[in-house]
Amino acid sequence: MIVRPVLCRPFIGRRQELAYLRERRLEAGKSHGGLVLVAGDAGVGKSRLIAEFCKSLAYSRWKIGSGACLEFASRPYGPILEALSQVNRAKLELGAASTQREQFEAIAERFASIASRNALILVVEDLHWADAATLEFLAYLGARLNRMRILAIASMRADELHSDHPATSATAKIARNARAGVIELGPLRGSELRQFIDEALSGIALPDGVRRAIAKAGDGNPFYTEELLKSAVEESSPTSKARIQPSLPRTVHATLLERMRPLDDAERRVVTQAAVIGRTFGLDLLGATLGCDDALLLRALRRARNLQLVEEIQPNVFRFRHGLTREAIYREFLSAELPPLHRAIALALENTPESRRSLEALAYHWWAANDPVKAAHYNRLAGDEAAAIYAHEDAIAFYERALEVEADACSRATILHKIADRRLALGSTSEAQAAYSAAADVFRAAREYDREAGCRVTAAITAYGIGLPNPTRPLEEMLDRLADTEHVARSRVHLGLAWLAATFGFPTRALEHLDRVDQRAVADAEGIALRFHNVAAFVAMTVGDVETFRREHTAWVTAAEATGSLTTLAGAYTNGAMCRSFFGLHEEAQADIDRALELARAARSRHSEESVHAFAAMCYLLRGDLEPARSELAEVSAASENRVNITFATAWGSIIGATVDDQTLIDRWFDGFESTIGAAPEPECGAGFAEIMVRRGRHQDAAALLHRALPDCELLRGNVLTLLAVARYGAPADRVRARRYLERAAATNADLPEHAALQLFDAIACARSGQTREAAALARRAAEGFRRLRYPLLEAQALELAGDAAGALELYRRCGALHDVRRLSSASEIEGLLSARELEVATLAAGGRSNMEIARELSITHKTVEKHLGSAYQKLNISSRTQLDAYLTPHRD
Repeated sequence: MIVRPVLCRPFIGRRQELAYLRERRLEAGKSHGGLVLVAGDAGVGKSRLIAEFCKSLAYSRWKIGSGACLEFASRPYGPILEALSQVNRAKLELGAASTQREQFEAIAERFASIASRNALILVVEDLHWADAATLEFLAYLGARLNRMRILAIASMRADELHSDHPATSATAKIARNARAGVIELGPLRGSELRQFIDEALSGIALPDGVRRAIAKAGDGNPFYTEELLKSAVEESSPTSKARIQPSLPRTVHATLLERMRPLDDAERRVVTQAAVIGRTFGLDLLGATLGCDDALLLRALRRARNLQLVEEIQPNVFRFRHGLTREAIYREFLSAELPPLHRAIALALENTPESRRSLEALAYHWWAANDPVKAAHYNRLAGDEAAAIYAHEDAIAFYERALEVEADACSRATILHKIADRRLALGSTSEAQAAYSAAADVFRAAREYDREAGCRVTAAITAYGIGLPNPTRPLEEMLDRLADTEHVARSRVHLGLAWLAATFGFPTRALEHLDRVDQRAVADAEGIALRFHNVAAFVAMTVGDVETFRREHTAWVTAAEATGSLTTLAGAYTNGAMCRSFFGLHEEAQADIDRALELARAARSRHSEESVHAFAAMCYLLRGDLEPARSELAEVSAASENRVNITFATAWGSIIGATVDDQTLIDRWFDGFESTIGAAPEPECGAGFAEIMVRRGRHQDAAALLHRALPDCELLRGNVLTLLAVARYGAPADRVRARRYLERAAATNADLPEHAALQLFDAIACARSGQTREAAALARRAAEGFRRLRYPLLEAQALELAGDAAGALELYRRCGALHDVRRLSSASEIEGLLSARELEVATLAAGGRSNMEIARELSITHKTVEKHLGSAYQKLNISSRTQLDAYLTPHRD
């Protein structure tokens, strides 16, 4: 087997830290040097940060000298002399000075002499191992750097510098210098950690469960994470699945156990027993299992704390600073030694009062004691407790432990269902879908058809969300085999099919399935009322029945509240906001968005919160509030696994990016997704993607994409932007199809956007055929309709086609639609808006000058620059330099 290297080559994150080092370098270049201490745990990336910073100076005139402190046999001034030899060939002779201060002065003068010709970076690595002479010299040099073109950077392990360490006081003295700064380098988190893992694997397949386990175990430490990844890849093969918990690599194991070396035997025994208890342990339990008094325990734990092995998190409760430290110590035991130790701990825990009993600890120790009955029981309880406080990953870990030992089929299926729910809450949609399907299979074997139906429906809806083929097939197959007496199970399946039919744009088919739902099930069966009113509200929106929608949505919210699930309730409000926006009910939509976001945050559900932001972007766009729409998109991850979230973010991100001329948005939501969205675009994505393609001269690509975006369905509502894009850029046959969809959607007495959109569609068609008078008349009526519904961007498009360019420009400007403002405005109009000084300041700012640079160039104060820029922003209805640049670029000389 060929094993490719696991190595993260790109530099990930640390933008603020790099920016700080560059800022200090610029100061040093102006003879205001200084010293920066880069502190952090072993493996957190101190050397990589410094190397990346130095790499950025490769083509500059700066000289770089670096030296490393050695753990053993370090000679006096060793790293200083090593760095000096790299930037100056003349050897510095030590020993001629009569005092230490003279010696320091001689070394400092040599550095000053070099820096007078070329600015200098002095790097000292691993200061925690430094000899005393090096530490004293750096403290001396730090006080003089303010007059030199030198930036000194020293790295040190903060976890090594405990109170007993000889370098602790010296490094504190260095840090107290007025020109010293400290970068406390923490672990990688969130998207940066995920990117680190992606880059390290570089295409090597590793199951998502293993990746998550490694991310959690490595705790954001790049070295530990990379070593764990290497170990996991080495343990996997084409014929054997990698373990969910990869073994601790020897490199990490040895590094961590080295921290135990200063402990004596008694102290080592205490810390070792603590590792058996777990990462977090209490003093009482530790004493009970060791049979020793508190004085000995506290002496040992104080020593372990000083060595940065453990930390006291509250009185009498301690925790290993890193989970891998505890694991390395724990693995020193023989396998046969451990179950009896864990059993003794579990029994001691069961004998504690219930108010002080830890479910998590009982779950772990009975599992480690190999007791299947108690392990399954306590891990289920611990998982439920974690799920109740939205600790989704922890809940999954407990449920998976219970699944390992649970024998009863229905109990196993229930656990799988709970795992699926937690996966969905985390946004791991593919894994959630697989878990729902697996739970359904187990329920079927146990003849629990109602519970099977619940899992099948959720699996089918989730399958649709991630784009799996034929998501309805498992439901249709289930209906074929279910007896008529299974009215609850059959009702659940019909509701699932109704939901999918409504989503695919077939309201008539959805209504047929709704009619087959047994009303006894709606009244009595758990969850059926929720799904019934959900689908009924969506169908009412699709057919344009506002009053029925309001009634069914109220019932939907009530049913969602009855479930007690915050994410379910957030989903009801999020979808309600979307439907209300399609009706032009903007205030009601905003109220729903606000409530949905509040609930999603309370639930701590990343998937739910991203959904709210993605839908909110659409609501703001439709009512012409482009700046808040852009802000909402910034809260949606481009790495989201949820297809609905990505669909909406790419749809609105591309439109908003094109409308406000924001290249960052276009890069992220169009260029980043064109290959995947373009192959099978949803209707929502047609407008923005086609617009950007046309602007890039790709007219045929735009027409082809719009052809693929038009679905084969009965009725299409809420997609007027894409249907109007077909009118402008689509092929003739597709224009016929698009108009038919608008005509069907407008076939209602309610005043809906599709009415005005149909008139604008026909106006565009008339303009294309040269019927300008007819086009203008239709466009004016369309503008009136969009004005009533408060769709200002579409109103502006209609006004422009009607010949009212000034009215259109005013609306575009009010919305912040910079592309159209630039297209319709002239240099004289801009000059008329701004004073001469405001235009002068704005032009310089748009050209990239900082406020200080503008102040110097125009001989005015910094505050005056800010005043003129603020006034220009207000008059142009913009809020950033990017927008200012887009506004002024066409009119700049």
